[in-house]
Amino acid sequence: MKKNNNRIVDEFCELVRIDTKSRDERNIANAVISKLKQIGFKVEEDHVGDIIGGNTGNIFAVLEGNTVGSIFFSSHLDRVANGTSIRPIINDSCITSDGTTILAADDVSGIVAIIDGVRRIKESGKPHPRIEIVFTVCEEKGILGSKCFDFSKINSKFGYVLDSPGRIGRIVNAAPSKAELRIEVSGKASHAGNAPEKGANAIIAASKILANIKDGRIDEESTANFAIFKAGGDSTNVVCDYAEIVGEARSLNQNKLKEYLQYFEEHCRLMSEGTNAKVKTHSKILYSSFHIDEDKPSINLMKHVLKKMNINAIVSRGGGGMDANHFNAHDIECVGLATGYTSNHSFNESIEIKDLILSGEMVGNIILEYNQLKIGEKEV
Repeated sequence: MKKNNNRIVDEFCELVRIDTKSRDERNIANAVISKLKQIGFKVEEDHVGDIIGGNTGNIFAVLEGNTVGSIFFSSHLDRVANGTSIRPIINDSCITSDGTTILAADDVSGIVAIIDGVRRIKESGKPHPRIEIVFTVCEEKGILGSKCFDFSKINSKFGYVLDSPGRIGRIVNAAPSKAELRIEVSGKASHAGNAPEKGANAIIAASKILANIKDGRIDEESTANFAIFKAGGDSTNVVCDYAEIVGEARSLNQNKLKEYLQYFEEHCRLMSEGTNAKVKTHSKILYSSFHIDEDKPSINLMKHVLKKMNINAIVSRGGGGMDANHFNAHDIECVGLATGYTSNHSFNESIEIKDLILSGEMVGNIILEYNQLKIGEKEV
């Protein structure tokens, strides 16, 4: 296939400059839809924006093939906070922001890699299977966009989410489940000077709960974090009557997550005894973990592709959820692929130019290798 090393870099810089955030992906979605239609994709947008309070839906695009089978790719359109007014700086070997914002390589690099890869295939004129693309919204807010996607639209048996940090060659074959946690502590207000014994201090009760709760690294597969504490009014002469704690728990093992949730509820109950405060716990699993064995088609195909590109394949698990969690939950085999970025979600975020260029080639080669291995007829 003909190489154009500057095109993907220019396209990356173009898209990161488009102001975007979760629930406001309209402008970048319009740009991406236009590019897909120019390549020849049939594009549709769902109504998930209406469900999650955003202005944009998930984008589903199809380029019909002339060989057997189907393969899909996915990335997300949104980005974390401080993702506006981005000014990309191209250095000798990498691209960074100017230091006042994130770079949004998470996940613009995935978007442009997919667009560049399928464009290469179309321009080459080579036969290809049906190509399906899902660009999701609100991924950075609990993977909400893909949670509401109509997975029945996907014909492919497996595919790839380009949304992982690390150098090109990294294959993410596992990601954890995640649960949101909330603790409401209701005390009793009273005058702190005249009758403190008539009150029940919600802050003290909440602090007792947090003092020795299991958090941080729970085991080799599980973590928990309590990051938000809201309490009190604006006066020191009133015994605090309400406090709220918000956190999360994750595990690569779904059963371990459920065990932690049981522990969480019991711990809060026990620690509140004797405080005269009432405690309510709330927990909700947002998405389920996945693990793809290395002998499965998605990883086998990637190893073939990377070997031909003289890139070492590194299969590893991830620490955060991604759209792949929802694809796998709906029996669509899916792994994550790195595109060369690091320090995402921070002002130090950067991406290797070499990896960015190779990521577009990688997507094109995945499609070609799918044909050569006849995966549509028989698994690798």
